Parts: sequence; structure tokens; C-alpha cells
Amino acid sequence: MGKILLIEPQKILQQAISLSLFPEHEVRVENDIASGVGSFKDYDLLIVDGAALRESNRLSPEAVRVIQSCKTPTLWLEEDPTSQAPKREKLVVVKKPIEKETLQSALAGLLSPRAPSSERRSSAAAAPSKESVPKAAPKKKGGEISEQSAFQFIDLVDVVEEESPPKQRKKGRRKSK
Repeated sequence: MGKILLIEPQKILQQAISLSLFPEHEVRVENDIASGVGSFKDYDLLIVDGAALRESNRLSPEAVRVIQSCKTPTLWLEEDPTSQAPKREKLVVVKKPIEKETLQSALAGLLSPRAPSSERRSSAAAAPSKESVPKAAPKKKGGEISEQSAFQFIDLVDVVEEESPPKQRKKGRRKSK
């Protein structure tokens, strides 16, 4: 079980990410970087939503410097892979919207002991590397991953297998005049 500090200003994403990590990890949530600065070393992993912090004007240059100087492995969430994510070792950038498999794979890579395959991951990765993408990744179309193929839709018939009651017919027909 890993101790994770989630820095996320949006309440709905706080809940969604926390629930996706529960019960395997203990998660503490903060709204901004400044409120968690002193306790970074107490955690096994930081998850920082850089895009949401930037959008809410909570991502100052000082906050970026704090993350860059931090030794704790960090998962940086970003909408635009070309944006200015901090650059350092033990930092992986995951593109939003977050896919559960990609998040779990990145977490496993950061929380597991350093292995030769995880040495190749670096802060230079603007998006998840091939190693962090699940093996059942969606098929590529023209060099880009199709977002729709990433989701598996289910038919309601698969969920509800009850047969509807037979329709009852009226016994007599009315004659119209």
C-alpha cells in the first residue's frame, strides 16, 4: 500500500482519482501545491494536476520549482503534452483525460523499485511511453489513437436479461361508426 498525495483543485476529480486508487493506496488530497509542500517527503508518490492548477491560476513559477526540486516520484496530469511540465527524474506526464489503465500503469512504474525498463522513463516524456500504455491499447488510426475505440460499450441486453411480460391484447374490437 502506497501513500499518495493528490494535488487537485477540482472536487469531482479529487473524488474520482481517490476512488480509483482505493483500497490499494492511502490518498490525501490537497487543493494546491503550497498546502502540501512540507510533507512531500512523507509520501511515496505525488499526483499533480498541472492543467487544473494552471487553469485556476494556482500554478506559479515557484510551485513548479518546488515540484522540480522534490525527490518524491511524481505523476503530472496535463491536457497538452507540449506544455511546461517540470523536468526531472522520477516524473511521468499522463495526458488528460485520464484512462484508468494508463494511470495504473504509470503508478506501478513509479511505485515499484527501479528496474531497467523504468530507467527509460524520464521527465522528457510528454505523454505516456509505450511501456505505460496497456497492452490492450486502442488501435491507431493515422498515427493517433482513436478515443472512441478506447472505450468498451456494453449493450443493455447484456446487463438486463429479463424477458418483458407478453403484451395483452384487448379481447374485443370496437367498431367505429
